[in-house]
This record gives sequence, structure tokens and C-alpha cells, in this order.
Amino acid sequence: MDKVYVRQVCFLLAAVLPVARLIVYPATLAYRAGNDLLLPAAASLVCEGAAVLLAAWISRRSGRTLFELVQLRLGKGAAKVLSFLLALFFALAAVLPLLEQRGFVLQILYENVPSFLSFTPLFAVLLFAAAQGLRSLGRMADLAMPVFAVCFTALLLLGLPGADFAALLPVGGHGAGTLARAALHSLPWYTAAPGVLCLCGHFRCEKGDMKKVLLAYAVGGAATLLFLALFYAVFADIALLQQNAVAHLSKYATALTPLGRVDLLFVIALTLVMVVAAALPVRLCALCLQETFGGPPALHAGIVCALLLGLTVLLNPAFREAQALLTEKLWPVFALFGYALPLLCALFLWDKKGRGLPAPPRGAGAGRQLARAKQRPARVRLGKGGR
Repeated sequence: MDKVYVRQVCFLLAAVLPVARLIVYPATLAYRAGNDLLLPAAASLVCEGAAVLLAAWISRRSGRTLFELVQLRLGKGAAKVLSFLLALFFALAAVLPLLEQRGFVLQILYENVPSFLSFTPLFAVLLFAAAQGLRSLGRMADLAMPVFAVCFTALLLLGLPGADFAALLPVGGHGAGTLARAALHSLPWYTAAPGVLCLCGHFRCEKGDMKKVLLAYAVGGAATLLFLALFYAVFADIALLQQNAVAHLSKYATALTPLGRVDLLFVIALTLVMVVAAALPVRLCALCLQETFGGPPALHAGIVCALLLGLTVLLNPAFREAQALLTEKLWPVFALFGYALPLLCALFLWDKKGRGLPAPPRGAGAGRQLARAKQRPARVRLGKGGR
């Protein structure tokens, strides 16, 4: 079985997932909530943080993968249905990040907007990443963490001199209904919990690791809130017009006048972390397809990447319509898989008498012992007249 370390899961939460919220999400949130954009973002982070912590608890309590847990409780058919539904969900969750990165790459990294073919090599990278084991995903997280820490800090420091945090006041003027809708329509950017849930059983969550996971998510959440606050403090009323926010935050810094746009060096480096963020749902989609149908990972990775390439080409001229569909119409799907699914899976850990599932066998022969345990027929307790 592919294994990842708790450290790598923490890096995904602290560095990889937040960077996916630095392109279109800030301007979208400014459009829907104005200067109150921190309130729906904080609500979304708290709810997702609770779901992520619940998913990590499931991994620590059961020691099994999500599909083994469902198979033990509901049968093999239910496990395959769930894995197929999760594959569809991760394919859907990968669409918006790919469309965002398409616009970001073509508009920021090129002096003249090129054709769509300049973006297609990314799918070759995604295919390679999705065809590898989960260990490669963990290694990418190890590399992404220092890049994110250095570049994100540098961009914040460059944008800080031009910020006026008074633009965030007064707080709460948009009403609870507007802020609630802004939080609900932001759910496509908050898909960490299903990802951690699919990694259950692939990382060993020991005593004390729950605190590490919570701390890592808190770091990523704080980075998101800090970026949103600085973004609105710099642009204020025109923040809703600033797509590709991470590239615009520091472009008015006074230090750039004699040096030129040196901030683009940090932006380009962060683009590499964005590639890891785009590869995460693609890899998890291939994993779920493999659990459903079996076969080599490369086959499922090819199918997923071909499907996403076709969708990206189809939606290339209709980004606003695709974003509106995913955020305003399909947010219940993200709520179901992001919040309801971890809660339902936690309920599977307990039987009618309140006892949890026994921990799987540990050690070198754990896999063989677990396989034999699945094949062993269940003992049936007869009544008083039975033999």
C-alpha cells in the first residue's frame, strides 16, 4: 500500500491547499462580501478545519482506508459505489483550479496572451503525477512547503507598505444572509476534508499527530486570512476587479521602481506549488477509480487527464459561466462530500453498543493478517437449542 507521512499531510494542509485560494477566490469574495470578506472566509475555514480534524481522527481510530471501512460496515458493493462517487467529485473539484490556472498562466506569465496550446503541457505533468504512487505526492508536498513559505512571505512583505487596513471597516455591514451566501458559494475552494479522508489508512496517525494536523491547518487558514486582509487593504473598492490576485498584490510596491518586477520571481515559484495543488484532486480521482475498477494507476490517470483536458478546452471561453455553475449551483455537492461524508464515516466506527472497530493488525505481516481476516467466515452464535 502507498504510504505518506503525517508530516507530508500537514504540508499539504499548510502550503499546497491555501495557494489554490490566491488566484480568483479573493476577487470573488470581495465581490460578494465587500470589506466583510474575512467573515465568510473565517467561517469556511472553521467548518473545514473541523471536518479535516474529524477525517484525521478516523484515520487514527480505524487505521484502515476509507474503502476498507465502508466495506466492513456496508459491504463491497457500497464501497465501490462510494469510491466511484468520490472519483466524480474529485474530477469536479479539479475543474475550477485548472480553469483558474489557465487564465493565470496565459495572462501573467506571458507578455502577449498566447493560444491555449501553451497551457496544455500541464496535463502531461498531471498525467505523470497521477500515474505515480501516493509517495510521490508526499515528496511534492515536502518540496512545496519551503517554496510556499519563502515566496508567500516575500509577496506579503512587498504588498504591506501600500496597505490601508481601514478599508476593512466597518465590519458586518453586509448582513448575515449575504455573508452566509458568500460562505456557501465559496465551498469549491474548500475540499481538504475529502482529500484527507481518502488518505486515511495511507498515513499512520499516532498519538499527538492530531495536534500536528490541526496546527498545520491553522497555519494554512491564517495564511489565507492574512492574504485576504492585505489584498483588500491594498485594493479596497476595486478589489473585485483584481483577478489573479497573487500576481497583483505587490506590483505597486515602491521597492520595485528601481529593480523592476522582481516580485514575479516569487509569483513564478508559487506557480510550481499551484501545479501540486492541481495534481492533488487528479491523483485522488485516479486512486478512487482504481479502488472501483482495479487495474493499473496509469490507465485511470490517463482517463482522468483526458477528461479534464476536454472539459478545459470546452470551458475555455466560458470561465465566468463555469465558475457561476460550480459556486452558485453545485455548492451542495461540495457541502455533501466536504462535511457530511466525514461525519457519516465517523459514525461507521461505532456499532450499536457504542464500541469502535478493532484496530487492524500492526507490523510486517499486517496486510496478510487483514486479508485472512476478511476471508475468514464469521462465527454464528446459535440459540439455546442449537448445536
